[in-house]
Amino acid sequence: MGQINPIRTTEMFTGAYNKRVEQNKYKAAAEAYQEQPKQNTGERSGVTITISKESQEFMAGAAERKAAQAAAHAAAMAEVGEQYSGNAFTGTGDLNRSQYLVFSNNLYNSGFYDSMSDEEVQKMEGMLQDITSGMNSINLSSLNINKETQMSHEAAKLELTSSVNALRYFSEKFVPEEMRESFNKLIDQYESHNSEKVASHRNSTDMRDEFWQDTPLPNTKDREEAEISREIGKVTHTEEEEKKNKADYQTLFEQLMQGQGDTGSIFDSLKNTLIQFASGGSKNSNVLALLNSRNSDSISNMMSYWSKLL
Repeated sequence: MGQINPIRTTEMFTGAYNKRVEQNKYKAAAEAYQEQPKQNTGERSGVTITISKESQEFMAGAAERKAAQAAAHAAAMAEVGEQYSGNAFTGTGDLNRSQYLVFSNNLYNSGFYDSMSDEEVQKMEGMLQDITSGMNSINLSSLNINKETQMSHEAAKLELTSSVNALRYFSEKFVPEEMRESFNKLIDQYESHNSEKVASHRNSTDMRDEFWQDTPLPNTKDREEAEISREIGKVTHTEEEEKKNKADYQTLFEQLMQGQGDTGSIFDSLKNTLIQFASGGSKNSNVLALLNSRNSDSISNMMSYWSKLL
């Protein structure tokens, strides 16, 4: 059985492209230092200072050694954290610790980016960042949370199914076979970690809908909106209905990945499935319009990263 490469994302790893830029700076500085005269002599306040060739070489490598030591320390801490939690994604989302960095660091350690140009590295990391952005948004710490801009509870369930499929598609399309087992294990951990987050996730509109279930409606101009919100908040689903809805999503993503139909049409079907499920099959045009408005950004985000993948 292959093992997941050590995760080095939490403190030091900020991305493969950033890592490359950082290493190039260290390399350029070291080369510039080594190009100086072998005997570097300077005079200050009448004192002559001579730096030997050996000392120059030692000083030139100081920055690289410091970076390597820091990375090793961060890696060790990350491995301890992973062993303790059992999931490489525990803590991601807090203080801008994005989930895509877990995947990117795994690929970085495997040598995935080694032969790529800077533009190719940015493209690969950009796709991973886009794919995981939805889940990362609901993993934010209480200090950074913005419930007004987060996706709805129902959209989050669709987003999880979408991002897991997108990551598996990315793996099959871009990740070499010898690196794929490790990467795919991370996808399993990603799905497990985010399934727990999605189950408890509610944004501000979800909570408002639930609030009106047991609260007298106001006798104001906001009454009509509150009535619509109450109708949405009363919708519940059985476990079997949840499974069927997820299976319906999966069928549509299978069609998408196999090229069976136009991307726009498939996403229209995904949106309609989401709205019908969230509304409990309502025929109320106001309810359907409100749910469409609330979830349109989430659908657009999914469609955007799938368009880059396909």
